[in-house]
Amino acid sequence: MLASAAIMGDLMAANVFSELIMFVSVLIIAAAVSGILATTTHELSLGISSKGDILTSELTQDFEIINDPDNIPWNQTTGIISIYIKNIGKSPIPFSKDVLTVLIDGEVANISSTSVVNSNISDVIYPSMVGKLDVNYNVSGYHTIKVISECGIARTLKANIQ
Repeated sequence: MLASAAIMGDLMAANVFSELIMFVSVLIIAAAVSGILATTTHELSLGISSKGDILTSELTQDFEIINDPDNIPWNQTTGIISIYIKNIGKSPIPFSKDVLTVLIDGEVANISSTSVVNSNISDVIYPSMVGKLDVNYNVSGYHTIKVISECGIARTLKANIQ
C-alpha cells in the first residue's frame, strides 16, 4: 500500500510538471501573438496617418489653368508658351519647374521658368495668387495641355496655340 501511494505521488508530480510546461508554453505563444498583433496594428496606424496627410494636402491644394483657350500666349521666336495657373485651394502650392509637370498632347514639355504674377515670391503660389509657367513648345494648332502638381492634382485645358 505504501508502495502504491509512492507511485501515485510520483505520477501526480509528473502530471503537474507536464501541465506546468504546457501552461508556460501557452503563455509564450500568447505573448508572441500579442506582440505580432501590436506591431501590425502600429504599422497599420502609421500607414493610415501617412495616407491621411496625403489626402489632406490633395483636398486643400487645388489650382485651375486660367488661360483663354483660344489665345495661349506664344512667342514664336523663342518657342515659349505661357500657361497661367491660379491657386483656388486653401493652402500654398509649391511652384517650381522641379515639382510641376506639363504634358502637351501626352508628351512631357520642358518648363523653362516659373514666376508668380505680381509678386516677389517665386517658389510658392498662395491661395488666390496666379503663377506663370513658361514652357518650351513651338507647334501651333489645337493641343491638350495638362499641368500636374507634385501631389498629383492635374488640370487639363484644350487650347489653340497660334
